Amino acid sequence: MMLQSTRFNTALTLLVCSTLLFALNSCKPEVTGALGEPFDKVEGMIGTWELQAFTQQDLNSPIKETRDLSDFFLDGIATPLQITFDANRNYSVAIELGKNYFGEGGTWGFDDDLYPSYLQLYTVSDTLQYNLGGMVRSFDQSMRIEYRRDCNDAPTNIYTFEFNRIN
Repeated sequence: MMLQSTRFNTALTLLVCSTLLFALNSCKPEVTGALGEPFDKVEGMIGTWELQAFTQQDLNSPIKETRDLSDFFLDGIATPLQITFDANRNYSVAIELGKNYFGEGGTWGFDDDLYPSYLQLYTVSDTLQYNLGGMVRSFDQSMRIEYRRDCNDAPTNIYTFEFNRIN
């Protein structure tokens, strides 16, 4: 008798739960409207970008801390690092202080113009690749890119460059 009661209670509980789930799902509002056209990722990059912050994360450190190393590029006197991307896919770099991680200039592109993951800079002697910290739209005023350093195919550091659009 006890076994029948337990089975009945279990069946009743399952019935009540499934009824509640069905009721909750049927009460959701209908999604209407369109998302619109996707924004042009290339257009979002066009302009001059000035370095605002520079951080380093040591992936070999047990605490994985991120250090603010902006002082290597920003001293309040010299013009901060600037990168300009144009519509013809050319780029130029202006730097007075700090190490130049971007080359002297050249052409630029994405690994995929519709769904980019990487910014690629093509110089006369090298191809540089950076992870995008998020896609930039033409009205966005900030951009974040990451340079990931490896040693023997093992990641060691992530340098994060945060830029503000100045035009």
